[in-house]
Amino acid sequence: MHARRPRSTAPRAANPGSSCASALLALTLAACTPEPAPRPSFVLVLADDLGWADVGFQGSRFQRTPAIDRLAADGLSFSNAYAAAPVCSPSRAALLTGLAPARLHLTKALGPHAPTEEDDERETSGELVEPTVVENLPAGPTLGTELGAAGYRTAWIGKWHLGETPRAHGFETSLADSTAGATPSYFAPYGIPSLPDGPPGEYLTDRLTDEAVRFLRAQHEQPFLLVLSHYAPHLPLAAPPALVAEFEQRADPSAPQHNPVYAAMIARLDASVERLRATLEELHLAEHTLLLFTSDNGGFESKRLVRKRKAGPGDTDESVSITSNLPLRSGKGRLYEGGLRVPLVAWGGPLLARGTSAVPVIGMDLLPTLLALAGRAPPPICDGLDLAPLLCAERGPARDALYFHFPHQTFQSALRAGDEKLVYGWREERAELYDLSGDPGELHDLAAERPQRAGELQSKLFRWLDAVGAARPERR
Repeated sequence: MHARRPRSTAPRAANPGSSCASALLALTLAACTPEPAPRPSFVLVLADDLGWADVGFQGSRFQRTPAIDRLAADGLSFSNAYAAAPVCSPSRAALLTGLAPARLHLTKALGPHAPTEEDDERETSGELVEPTVVENLPAGPTLGTELGAAGYRTAWIGKWHLGETPRAHGFETSLADSTAGATPSYFAPYGIPSLPDGPPGEYLTDRLTDEAVRFLRAQHEQPFLLVLSHYAPHLPLAAPPALVAEFEQRADPSAPQHNPVYAAMIARLDASVERLRATLEELHLAEHTLLLFTSDNGGFESKRLVRKRKAGPGDTDESVSITSNLPLRSGKGRLYEGGLRVPLVAWGGPLLARGTSAVPVIGMDLLPTLLALAGRAPPPICDGLDLAPLLCAERGPARDALYFHFPHQTFQSALRAGDEKLVYGWREERAELYDLSGDPGELHDLAAERPQRAGELQSKLFRWLDAVGAARPERR
């Protein structure tokens, strides 16, 4: 991404030993050598539980995301972007460290049990015991420590959910960084200890954006890393009533996506992206800032009871689906495509590529990519790949496979090699095989038709699990 300095075309001095000639040569070289381009700054907007199909540019007809869609149209979107895990804590840990959750031994959501798509299903076979996980993000290199050491100002605003605060992992500024998996309330008072409450009724997504804009307006001298980690659209579902009412008028209960509260939450998330982009452009920071938008895992499809306000006396509880990841299969907490595939958009000055890339990428790739753009080498151990060539409209990095390990609740491991996807169920001790090129919804299991290939990919998956020291579930 950095411009390579051109070789000087200055004539060689006839007598290099002459002080006059040496001075002339120095002046000529200085005139022919351009000023190095400033190191880019980075803004990462991280949504919580936003599915691949929850944005307009990837097919949603109910959710409205004009700002995110425009970002994709003006920048580079990745149609095969994956979270490193189907739940939040391990996915976020991988994004920050460039290490696979299985290597970190942080493979589940920290704290109390986090709901997944499996919650409403009964276990029908032998009971499995989950492996234990670390209670905090382990000490070591992170985006915060590495860019901070390179002279960047670093700030984390919003959901953390990784134990010790962001300040313990290289972020000099942090706010609203609750260790919990969700906010107690989307309206002030929020109940988030590290966020002073605003006026009653203030909406959390808007408030976090206010704080992010305030940080941007204070940037003048140093490059920076700003992570705006939204709580939305994670449960509990809540949004400004007037906006919810607008989506209620458009909702079609027979459509895959029709939850007006969820759609209103995404609309405020979209407005946040619009404000950040507008601020970067207003402050003339956009030409040197890479803005990234993504999510920490696939959408949460399960139905939940929602309190419905009635015009007459009394309220009722109604079971309402949160979203749909169609055409992808399943959702949060599973290693099928709906649980793992997420939106990923890059926009801003350092970006040369435009359009849509079908190259499979994963959350661990962000650390080596941003470090490369900042002129810094990745840590000695890194499971991600540098995507800077892709951002420069060059050939992407060669990748053996994408690997996933979720030995909890749904008890699955998986890999994607090319267009082939293998999902191994530890409960059933059985592998499923899919060809994503013709079956992105993972409807046709090819394992019985291609047993040799399924066996090869399963062996490949198990070798990777051994190589990273992954903890496996055990049968009681």
